[in-house]
Amino acid sequence: MHAQALTFDPAQFRENHEGKTVEKDQVAFNIAVRILDFWGFSDAEKAVVLGDIPIATFRRMKSGRMRSKLTTDRRTRVSLILGIHEALRILFLQDAYKQEWINNCNRAFGENSPKDVMLSGSLVGLYCMFRMNPNTHFGSIRSPISV
Repeated sequence: MHAQALTFDPAQFRENHEGKTVEKDQVAFNIAVRILDFWGFSDAEKAVVLGDIPIATFRRMKSGRMRSKLTTDRRTRVSLILGIHEALRILFLQDAYKQEWINNCNRAFGENSPKDVMLSGSLVGLYCMFRMNPNTHFGSIRSPISV
């Protein structure tokens, strides 16, 4: 496999970021929080995964009182969580398998669980998990069940 060139248009990126509103960010944030709830994350853990948000600020945002737009970093984290969730929905029909995958150790992550990777706070870790989407050709998600 050979590397593909990354195409990036800074003007388009800025335009997309600047076009967001607090209201749209609040909706996306709420969805990501519900996904993390489903996966079994505590509020403190969600705050780490969503960009090291102070817990009081996280709880205010979670209650629907977001004061400003998400930063680019936090919006990217929300987007990656949505993508990981979609990949798991494609792979597993049963909710239990989705939750199990998040919490089980995985060779793809150095025998760490995906949850451990997310709790490292690394945006790169989230991105690596996203790239394992079965709709791409970048890797595969190991099933928690024996085949």
